[in-house]
Amino acid sequence: MDNKSLQSMSKEELIALIEELKPECLLIPDQNSDFRVNYLTLVEAASDILFVLDRDGNLMYRNSAWKQLFPYSDDLIGKHFTSYLPQLEVERANAVFNAVLKDGQHIKNEIMKTIDKDEKTAYYLINFSPIHGEDGSAKGLFGIMRNITEMHLMEKRLRDNTRRLEEKVKEQLNQSEELKQVQAVNDEIINNVPIGIFSMDPTGIMLSENPALKRFMGHRPSETRVGVNLLQYEGFKQSGLDRTFEEVIVTKKPITMRNVKYVPISGDRMLTINVRMDPILDNQNKIKNVLVIVEDATEQAQIASNMQKAERLSAMGLLAAGVAYELKVPLNLMTVNVNFIEKNINPDSPMVEYVHSLKDELLRVRNITDQLLNLAKPAEHDKETFEVDKLVSSHPIQITMNRLRENGFDVVTQIPENLPFIRATKSQLVQVLLHLISNAEDAMPDKGRLMISVGTEEHNGDTMASITVEDTGIGIPEENLSKVFQPFFSTKGQKSTGLGLMVTYTIIENHEGLIGVRSKVGEGTAIRILLPAVKPDGEA
Repeated sequence: MDNKSLQSMSKEELIALIEELKPECLLIPDQNSDFRVNYLTLVEAASDILFVLDRDGNLMYRNSAWKQLFPYSDDLIGKHFTSYLPQLEVERANAVFNAVLKDGQHIKNEIMKTIDKDEKTAYYLINFSPIHGEDGSAKGLFGIMRNITEMHLMEKRLRDNTRRLEEKVKEQLNQSEELKQVQAVNDEIINNVPIGIFSMDPTGIMLSENPALKRFMGHRPSETRVGVNLLQYEGFKQSGLDRTFEEVIVTKKPITMRNVKYVPISGDRMLTINVRMDPILDNQNKIKNVLVIVEDATEQAQIASNMQKAERLSAMGLLAAGVAYELKVPLNLMTVNVNFIEKNINPDSPMVEYVHSLKDELLRVRNITDQLLNLAKPAEHDKETFEVDKLVSSHPIQITMNRLRENGFDVVTQIPENLPFIRATKSQLVQVLLHLISNAEDAMPDKGRLMISVGTEEHNGDTMASITVEDTGIGIPEENLSKVFQPFFSTKGQKSTGLGLMVTYTIIENHEGLIGVRSKVGEGTAIRILLPAVKPDGEA
């Protein structure tokens, strides 16, 4: 604003202008100083754009800072403000002008977006106030505009960065939630999978274990081996797992071991396990821990062992039966010859004792050949269908049980109604029962109780007929339980061939059955036989 314009303003108008500008003057302490403030100089030196419009919207004054935004000459003085505004701002500017001049509003701290002299987007913080005349009416508009482009853009970048950060945080939270869900699924799988899973640190200390591992290692659910150094456990060493672990640590490669014999920490049994050790590496390719997967292969190993044993027994049975069959003829001839000699020898001859001994040995050989003949699988035409209790009620079994009762044994039978039918060679199964009863008698030198029970059981979804022979005798030592069905194993000394239980086992195997033994020294022995149940003849 030039001097002429200022001089044309009334006192009240100047006061109002000064109040709006709110200038701050540095007063000299000396009150007698003749110092006077040149307000025009202050206004021109201001970094903010200051301007005045009359009530018609014509530009009456603008300071030097105006050229930062509008690089126009002084010929705009007296022209309408819309003549120097970009077209896109005219409508908004008219609205603001009318709000100030007509409605008397004060526009404070509003942000305006415009184009500067370099045709770049600029942002200004604006304050507009009406200039009142003596009668109180609006005579014009006073405006202050401050360039806040850098600050606005910085705030915008900050908002954008904040928004992106919020999106990243949200994304991280979503990933974290997904990770939690994946972890939950992994935990559920690990906790319910039927194989043992545990981890060890590089020093051999167990870090974790799943329920399946506890289950087949014989630990209670409340027990834990976490924190135990497995490399110091003797069973871990004996199985060679310590060496495998060290090899994994050195090579950083997974290793698999199969059919490993392992005694768990509980020490109550021997397991057969398959083991895989996988090294878990960190981002520096160092071993963080070792993941160990353990499969209980004890049952499969037992099945495989039984199959091999059955194959061996089958081959042995065929061979033995063939040999026994070939021996029957010469044995019969030898028996006839010995009987002839016995009848024609002088009773006082010293040869009588040798003849009797020869007859006993021939009888023993005949018994062995009869047992060996039973090793061969029975022909189908030799089988018949009958109720399982008919074995117990057969004549040879009844005679044997009566003899035991007369000799002071307590003989008990348990035979319920509605027993299943089986298809078998009856004479062979009777021989099996006779042998088991004979063993029970030998196991009770001071007499005792013999119980024979039959019944029905479900095994792997199949209906089976069961026969159990149980005594209260001396029992079998634990170390001998796995040997009782092996050929030539016996605890009876020279009088036994050691073929009885082996033949028994083979007969049951040939009938597609199962046989097992349970015994404890001083408490007795129980042998249970399971045979497949069939429908009676004539039923579909």
